[in-house]
Order: sequence, then structure tokens, then C-alpha cells
Amino acid sequence: MATVFIEDLKVDTVIGLCEWEKHVKQTLHFDIDMQVDISGAASGDNIDGTVDYAAVAQQVIDFTQAQSCLLIETLLESLLQYLLEQHERISEVTITLRKPLAIPAAGCAGITSSLARV
Repeated sequence: MATVFIEDLKVDTVIGLCEWEKHVKQTLHFDIDMQVDISGAASGDNIDGTVDYAAVAQQVIDFTQAQSCLLIETLLESLLQYLLEQHERISEVTITLRKPLAIPAAGCAGITSSLARV
């Protein structure tokens, strides 16, 4: 197993509880760690034996922008499930989602969660 990762993927979307957040796009930052058996890709030098991180990044962007969640917790849990459904090679996915504008006096706030294939 290996960790295929995407670091600091930026996605502009509308999310939040405050009234102003419902009318302004904010940039969310995603770190995505995917546990993948890469032996097939490594032995055959073939992308079909791993997870295409460019495709995953685009899916995260599209999924996030299509949602109408108020909470990043809701978005995160839905995204974890979606990625496992879309990629059978991922055995576990961990996502850290940061929201820089959440607390004015802080650099950012966020959440980290994982979901493993059962």
C-alpha cells in the first residue's frame, strides 16, 4: 500500500451558516490522502493500476462546487463517501478541509476525517 496524495487543492464555493457566506464564494483548501495498492502500476508502469490524482482533483472540485452545504462537516463526509464510491482502488481516504475565512483572528479553521472501505 502507498499513500497517493493531493496537497492544498483550492476550490472556490459557497458554504457557511452566516448570511454573508451564502452570497460569497470562499476558497476551501483540501489535503487528500488515499491509501492505494500501487503494485500493479509500479510493475507495469501503467496508470490503470493506481489512482489518477488529476482525475480525483477534478472530481473534488466538481463535487464541492455542486453541493449546497452549510457545514464543512457535511461536505467532508459526503466527499469521503463519494471518492470511495468512484475509485475501487482506494481502500481508505483521509481529507483535511481548511476554511481560511472561518475565524477572522485565525489563519484558518478546518476538519480532518477518514473513511475506509468496508
